[in-house]
Amino acid sequence: MKVDNVNRKNEYLKICLEKPVEYPHLKTGFDEYQFIPRALPELDLKEINTGTTFFKKPLRAPIFIPGMTGGTPEGKLINRNLAQAAQELGLAMGLGSQRVAFEDFSLRETFQIRDIAPDIPLLANLGAVQLNYGFGASQCREAVKMVEADGLALHLNPLHEALQFDGNTDFRQLREKIRRVCEELDVPVIIKGVGTGISSFTAKALKEVGIQGIDVSGSGGTCWALVEYHRAKDPIQKNICKSFQNWGIPTAKAIQAIRKDWP
Repeated sequence: MKVDNVNRKNEYLKICLEKPVEYPHLKTGFDEYQFIPRALPELDLKEINTGTTFFKKPLRAPIFIPGMTGGTPEGKLINRNLAQAAQELGLAMGLGSQRVAFEDFSLRETFQIRDIAPDIPLLANLGAVQLNYGFGASQCREAVKMVEADGLALHLNPLHEALQFDGNTDFRQLREKIRRVCEELDVPVIIKGVGTGISSFTAKALKEVGIQGIDVSGSGGTCWALVEYHRAKDPIQKNICKSFQNWGIPTAKAIQAIRKDWP
């Protein structure tokens, strides 16, 4: 087992709980929009239904809890609490990156939540960059099976990897490798951003290889450059991280741009 990967997950939880890690200036962009009040709605409030479907499973509301953590006792507790809430409220949920569960099989149970959330749409999660570090369709398939998921999220986090002193930074040929994963898996594959957003150019390129959806995960929430800033020990590394504290596409703008090519 690579203990460093587990330690890093613990560091991330501690930093996110104790340090200021939200974008200091960039926001989600949703505050630029305002609903128009309808003084004459011409409907019965009791008939309003917010339900929809996601990966052929029903949702009581179009709300998705994205993947965040796992691989540690603290991560297990968070996943199970979120899963219980998702089950009770009829929401969809994703899990944090499952890479550590391939390095230490005993950590798999920190991601497994089907016993308390049997009905929710659930997404497994691996970093797309791992397709350049020994992972392929078979590992992606195993990640889905491991947690009884309905689909797989491949997260794209090049900035985050580049800012880590121990990051994986070979991003070559990932588009074609993602294509092969989409072709070989029998569940939907989506792309997950990690706090800096997904551009319309990237979304279009991914749609062409078979991706079924995009979690844009734009700026305005957790800034992973600041997380790495708090994690770094070297002053130069800290300065590099801090210089990216306002790097990203606001979530609302990312959604608006992508929907022009992907309605």
